[in-house]
Amino acid sequence: MSQFRRIGIFERAAQPLLAAILLLVCLLFAGHARAELLTVSANSALPDIGTVASGTSATPFDVRASDGLVSYGAGGGQFIPFNASRTSLTTITINCSGGNKCRNNNVTITITRGAATGRLSQITGFEAYLSGTTTARLASGTSPVSCTCTSMTFNILPIADSGNSGSKTFYLGVELNVNTSGTLGSATSGYTITASGTGFTTGSASPSVRANVQAKLGIQKASDLNFGRIVLYPAKSGSVTWDAANQTLSYNPVQVVDQIGSTSIGKFNVTGSPGQLISLSAGGNAGLPTKIRLTNQKGQTLDIAPSTTAQSSQTIPATGILPFYVGGTITISPGMNTGTYSGSFSITAIYQ
Repeated sequence: MSQFRRIGIFERAAQPLLAAILLLVCLLFAGHARAELLTVSANSALPDIGTVASGTSATPFDVRASDGLVSYGAGGGQFIPFNASRTSLTTITINCSGGNKCRNNNVTITITRGAATGRLSQITGFEAYLSGTTTARLASGTSPVSCTCTSMTFNILPIADSGNSGSKTFYLGVELNVNTSGTLGSATSGYTITASGTGFTTGSASPSVRANVQAKLGIQKASDLNFGRIVLYPAKSGSVTWDAANQTLSYNPVQVVDQIGSTSIGKFNVTGSPGQLISLSAGGNAGLPTKIRLTNQKGQTLDIAPSTTAQSSQTIPATGILPFYVGGTITISPGMNTGTYSGSFSITAIYQ
């Protein structure tokens, strides 16, 4: 009887010991499965190329990684205001926490383009700058890293300089187009930055390139400035005037000449984005030259003193069309050279 009691005591004592061993094994396995955490942070609205006008064809815009300088190429697109200078420095921060892999293991960075809205295209190229004031460094190769591509990958040295956590930064640049079609106004072109590596929990962020895209600015001629056929009277002086303000043709004095044939006031339409300010190129009367010189078939000249309803600063109305008129005055004097006179002038409108 006493032997059976000893056996029962032994079996009961062994059960807590076994449970303790199982608990220790579970704790060891839980510690072994831990992964260091990577996170990516970036300003969600950068790069920002600002307010721009679309052109006659797709216009490439470039944001340089090293300093954020924004520039554009052929296609007719431009900054608003015209010839402005613009920078949009975009800093990407990679964070690591939770263990010694942060100071021992390289990290893989992958940047992939996303969807686009409005008149921005998808991203056509990437550039990463990892030198100078940035703190991330390439595991191999030289900075900057760039490609004309939809996705770019490179490796950086460990995030932590010491300890089990840290952060590193680099600058990002992009290339993309401003298109001629699509919804005007706010436009975006997305991209995703992913940080990954062996033993790490992957981190990512998805910012967007941003722009405010306005319609291209243009000038169309609706009618020429035409004084028609003027018949001179001997020994008479005076003037013939096309009045731009009220679009009327007048003579001073009334009988200074005879007018024959069709005539027209010069009419032009500026087209662009409603509500935007525009200005005309400098020189003379709101962008016109101080005189318009005409030449006949013999090479003889005749000058017109021009006038216009255009102003140096105007707002495009809700219709998107701003009309203006160009007139002028011809001075009549005895002995003027006869002939058919013609000439030209140019007006350039730009966004303010």
